[in-house]
Amino acid sequence: MLERRSALAKDLQQGGRDGAAGDRSVKIGEVRGWSLVQAAGFPAEAAAFEAALSGAVGASLPAKVGEAVTAQGRTLMRVGPEHFWVLGPENDELAARLSPSIAPSVGSILPLSHSRTRIFIEGAAARAVLAKGIPLDFDPAVFKIGQFALTGLHHTPVLVHRTGAERYEIYAMRTFAHSIWEWLTDAALPVGYDVVK
Repeated sequence: MLERRSALAKDLQQGGRDGAAGDRSVKIGEVRGWSLVQAAGFPAEAAAFEAALSGAVGASLPAKVGEAVTAQGRTLMRVGPEHFWVLGPENDELAARLSPSIAPSVGSILPLSHSRTRIFIEGAAARAVLAKGIPLDFDPAVFKIGQFALTGLHHTPVLVHRTGAERYEIYAMRTFAHSIWEWLTDAALPVGYDVVK
């Protein structure tokens, strides 16, 4: 199998910048070593699809769009009605294992790992930086740890996942990764940032 090359290889070499106060309030980097599979079911076969997917991953599925559950080293995200993303470790081979469990008449399985870049931002000023360009309420009481949203950033569709108290991960299509990175580092200039390789 070919090794996945980072869409941000050159960007990661640029280094960080001090903010107006001479400090660096956030860290920005790329998450490596993961796999992503999309599982989608047909509405008329919703019950059969969810039962097959739940059995194949060995976990209960999230009940509502925007919720994620973690089980057996994987994160399951309900990104739409009968539409899930399953995030796992690199070389998980989950797509190959799910395909026999979900008949083509019930739903479909599609590997997305090579089509997405996963960028993180963390630190005390992370939500203020994101709020400059993402139309979400990042108040911790509203956008809780574990929640995610499909939204837009700089005219680009992204999925934003809050994975910690001060950490957010952005899934962007690989072709837009550089543009998202440039926007993020530019928005972080006033507070300063470090690049984590």
